[in-house]
Amino acid sequence: MNVAIVGSNFGLRGYLPAINKINNLNIKIICSRKINKVPIKNLKKFKHETNWKNVFKKEIDLIILAVPPKIQEKIILFNLKHRKKLIFEKPISPKYSTSKRIVEKLKIKKIKTEINLTFLSHPLFQKTKKIIDSKILGPVINYKIYWSFVSSDFNKKIKTWKTDEKSGGGIKNIFLTHILTYCEFFFKRPVLENYKIKIFKFKGLRYKKYISIKLNNPKKIKGDISIMTKKKGLQSHKVEINFKNGQVQLFTKSKDWTKNFVLKIYYNKSKKIKTYKDMQKSLFKDGRSNQIFKMIKSFIKGPNYKNLEYCLNAEKINHKLA
Repeated sequence: MNVAIVGSNFGLRGYLPAINKINNLNIKIICSRKINKVPIKNLKKFKHETNWKNVFKKEIDLIILAVPPKIQEKIILFNLKHRKKLIFEKPISPKYSTSKRIVEKLKIKKIKTEINLTFLSHPLFQKTKKIIDSKILGPVINYKIYWSFVSSDFNKKIKTWKTDEKSGGGIKNIFLTHILTYCEFFFKRPVLENYKIKIFKFKGLRYKKYISIKLNNPKKIKGDISIMTKKKGLQSHKVEINFKNGQVQLFTKSKDWTKNFVLKIYYNKSKKIKTYKDMQKSLFKDGRSNQIFKMIKSFIKGPNYKNLEYCLNAEKINHKLA
C-alpha cells in the first residue's frame, strides 16, 4: 500500500516511525510547505510535495493527515471525489456542524477512514474496558478524571491554531476530546449535565485554561472531569472508576502523553490489589507512535467508523462549552 503523509510536524515525529515498522506500507510522498526545514534523516528517499492537491494526482492508496484542523477539513472534503483511504487527527474540523456533515458523507460514499484516538489503542485502557464489560467488580457507579498538562503555546502567549478554538485548537479540542472519546468507549455515549470554565484573554483569544464538566452516561453512571493547564512540571492524568464491589485507578505522570501508565484494581471483599504496568516496548521516541502503530495495523484489516462516531459525539459536547 502506497502512503503519503501530509504534515511535517507530528506526521514525521509520530506517524513516520510507526509506518516504517509495518511491512506492507510504503511511504512514497511527504507533503509540507516547510519540508526543507525538517531535521529528519533519510528524507531524500521520499518524493517531496509542497501542495497537498498534488498528492491526489499520484498512485497513493492511503493519505495520512497531520495538519491543522482547517486544512484537514479542506483535504477531507476534497477527497470525497477521489475516495482515497484516509487517517486523520481530531477534531475532524473546527466546526461541529461541518464535522457531522463530513462523517455522514464518508459513510455514504463508504470511504475507508480512521481517526487517531490515541488512548483507545493503549493496552491498559483496553484492559480497563474489559474489566468494565466483565463486571468482575460489579456495575460502575461513577468515575472521576483529572488531567493537567503544560501548554507551551499558552504559557508563551503565542497565538496559533493550538490556542485558538475557532481554528480547532484549545484544550477542549486537543485534550478534552480524548477524554470524552474514551468515556464513550468505556461507558457508552455521555450526555453533558453542566460545566465550569476559566478563561484567560490574550491577543484577541478567549483561552479556556480550566474546564470542569459533569456527565451522565447510560445506566445512571455519573462522570466528573477536570482538565487544566499548568506552567511547568510533568503532565498528570488519572482515571478513577468506582464500582459496586471495588475500584479501578489508571494513572500516569510523565512528559509523554501515553507512557508510564499504571493500572490498579482494588477488590472490596478480598481487599486484594492487582497492579499492571505499561509493558509496551519502547520502539519509538514518542509514545504515541506505539498507539499509532496498533491503530494502523487494525485499520488495514477493515474500515471502522466507530471511532469517527466517538469523536463526533465528543465534538458535539465541546460545541456546547461556550
